[in-house]
Amino acid sequence: MPTEIWRETIERLQRCESLLHKIEQGEITHINDFITYNLDIRSFVYDLLHNTEDHLFILHFYKALQQVTILDPTCESGAFLFAAMNILEPLYEVCIERMQEFHAQNPLLFKSELEEISNKYRSNIQYFIFKSIILRNLYGVDIMVEATEIAKLRLFLKMVAVVEVDKRAENLGLDPLPDIDFNIRCGNTLVGYATEDELNKDLVWGDMFANKEFKEKVDNEMRSVATAYELFKQVQMQQSEDMVAFKQAKQELKERLASLNHSLNERLWKATADIPFEQWLASHQPFHWLAEFYQIIHDHGGFDVIIGNPPYVEISKTIKQYKLNNYSTFSCGNLYVCVYERSTNISKHISFIGMIVQLPIVCTDRMKTVQTMLLNKNNWISTFDDRPGKLFDDLQHIRATIFLTSKNQSVNHTTKYNRWYSEYRPYLFKTIQMFPNLRFRGLSSIPKIGNRISENIFKKINRQEYRINNYYQNNNHLLFIHTAPQYFIRSTDYIPYFWSDIEGKKLSVSIKLYNFISIDHKKLINCILNSSTFYLWYITLSDCRHLNSREIDNFPINFHCMDSQVQQSLKELSNTLMNDYTFHKNRKESFYQKTGRVEYDEYYPKFSKVIIDEIDKVLAKHYGFTEEELDFIINYDIKYRMGDELNDNN
Repeated sequence: MPTEIWRETIERLQRCESLLHKIEQGEITHINDFITYNLDIRSFVYDLLHNTEDHLFILHFYKALQQVTILDPTCESGAFLFAAMNILEPLYEVCIERMQEFHAQNPLLFKSELEEISNKYRSNIQYFIFKSIILRNLYGVDIMVEATEIAKLRLFLKMVAVVEVDKRAENLGLDPLPDIDFNIRCGNTLVGYATEDELNKDLVWGDMFANKEFKEKVDNEMRSVATAYELFKQVQMQQSEDMVAFKQAKQELKERLASLNHSLNERLWKATADIPFEQWLASHQPFHWLAEFYQIIHDHGGFDVIIGNPPYVEISKTIKQYKLNNYSTFSCGNLYVCVYERSTNISKHISFIGMIVQLPIVCTDRMKTVQTMLLNKNNWISTFDDRPGKLFDDLQHIRATIFLTSKNQSVNHTTKYNRWYSEYRPYLFKTIQMFPNLRFRGLSSIPKIGNRISENIFKKINRQEYRINNYYQNNNHLLFIHTAPQYFIRSTDYIPYFWSDIEGKKLSVSIKLYNFISIDHKKLINCILNSSTFYLWYITLSDCRHLNSREIDNFPINFHCMDSQVQQSLKELSNTLMNDYTFHKNRKESFYQKTGRVEYDEYYPKFSKVIIDEIDKVLAKHYGFTEEELDFIINYDIKYRMGDELNDNN
C-alpha cells in the first residue's frame, strides 16, 4: 500500500489471516464484533438482506429501519445527517426490492408495506426512500438558525437529484418536498429540560399544589404535541393532495409546541436566571428536548443513534453567557464534553453515541470525569495525530479522538495512536485495529494501546514499585527536558544553548529542569527519558503534544532492584548519547516579534538512534521484555521518527 514499509505489510497480512481464522472458527458472533474487528457492517447487512429467504426477517428489519432515530445534537450544515442518509438508503432499497419479490410470489405478503409506495411513488421509489429517511429517521439541532436552514437544503437537494420530470403531468409530476421544520430545529442543545427527571427537579420548590397542577398541564400538552407531530408526519407520508389538511396539521403543531415551550421557558427562567425573561430567552435560546421530541424521549426512551462533531469551545469563553453547572462534566472545561453528557441523557439504554472530538478527552487530567463515563460503557476509541497527515485537509491541525459508545456493557477497545502520510489517507480507516484495553493506575488516561505486544510491554513496565518522582531531590543534579517533543523525547544533562537579543542568555521556555538525588540517578534517568521505551509510554498516555510532569513523575522504574551491570551500562550510554547529541547539534537563529532575534541549538536525536537502541536493549533486561517486545519498542513508529534516514539505511 502507499507509504507502507515491509514491516507494516507483514503486520497487515498477519491480521488478515487472524481475522479469517476467527471467522472460520465461528468466533465472530455479535454485531459488535464487526466494530471491534473493523469489518464492513454495511456490506454484511446488505448481503444478508439480499440473499435471505426468510421473509419475516425482511419484515422485521424494514419496520425497525423505519423506526430508528438518528440525531446530530450540534448538526451545523448537516454533514453527519447527510452521511447517515447515504448509509440508510441502500438498506431501504434492498428491503423494498425483496418485499416486492416476495409479494410477487405471494400477494398476501407485504401488502400494507407496499401500499405506501404503490400509488404515488411507483415510478420513483428512490424519492420515496429519501423522503422516508428524512421524515422518519433524521433529527438535528443547532443553535444557529442559518445552519439548520442549510442542513434542510442539503437534504432537499439530495431528493431533488432523483426527481423524474414529466412535462405532461400536472406540476411536471413533481411532489412537494417534505416539511422537516420539526426534524431539524434551532435551539441550544445544552440549555433546557432534556428529561422528565430534570423537569421534576425544578418542581421541588414553591407551592406543592401549584407544582402538581403545572406538571399535569405540561404532561397533557406534551402528549398533545406528540400526537400532532405524528399526524403531521403521517399526512406527509400519505402525500395527501389536501393541502388545507396539511397546513392545518402544521399550524396546530406549531401552536401547541409554542405554548408548551413558553410554559417550560418560564419555569426554567424562574429556577435558574437572575436577568429579565426576554433577555434570558435571547441569550440562552433554550431547547427542551422533552417537549420538542416527546415521542422519542418519553415514549421510546431516547434516540437510537447520536452522532456528530460538537464544537470545541472552552467553557471559560461561554460561561458569561449561560451557566452549565448542572453538568457533571462542567469541570472538564470544554463544551464538546457537555454535549456528550447531554447525549447520554437523551439516548436509549441500548443506543450508540459516536463523535469526533479533540484528543485530550482520553489523556488529560481535567477530562477525568468524562473518561470515567466512557470507561463505564462499551466503547471503541480511535486516536489520530495531525502530522504528517491530517484527518481533515480543509481544517487546521487537530489531534482527534473518534469514539463510539454503547450503554449496555463495559468493555473498552482502543487503537494505537494513528499516524499516516497523506497518500495513505484513503486506506486509513480500513486498516485501523482495535484492541481490548486496560487502565493503569496513577494517570487520568485511557491508554492508546492497539495490540497485545504493547499491552504486555505496559504490564511489565507497570510492575515496578517505584516511579521517577521517588528520585527527586533538591540537589544540583539537573536534567534539562524538552517539553514539546514530536518524534523523540530529548533530555540533556547540560543546558541547551539559547540566546535572546532582548533578554540575553537564558533557558528556553520549552525546557524544564528536574533535580535528582545523585549524579548516578541523573544519568540513569537521562537514559530512560531519551529511550524509545519512554517515548512509547509518553505517546500512549499523553496528549502527544506536551511532555508534562505527570508522564515523567509516574514512569515506573525501581533502581533498588536493577542489576549493577545494567546500571553501569546505562550510565556509560548516557555519556555517549550526550556527546553524540552535541556532535550533531546545529546553531540556528530566528526572529520573533515579541522576543526579537534568538539563537538556539537545534538537536537531531534520530542521528543518535543507534545509541538510543542500545539503551532500550539494556532496559529490556531490567523490565524483562521479550525479543519481540524489544523489536516493537525499537521500531515503534520508525518510518515517522526516522523519515528519510530510514530509506537511506535501506
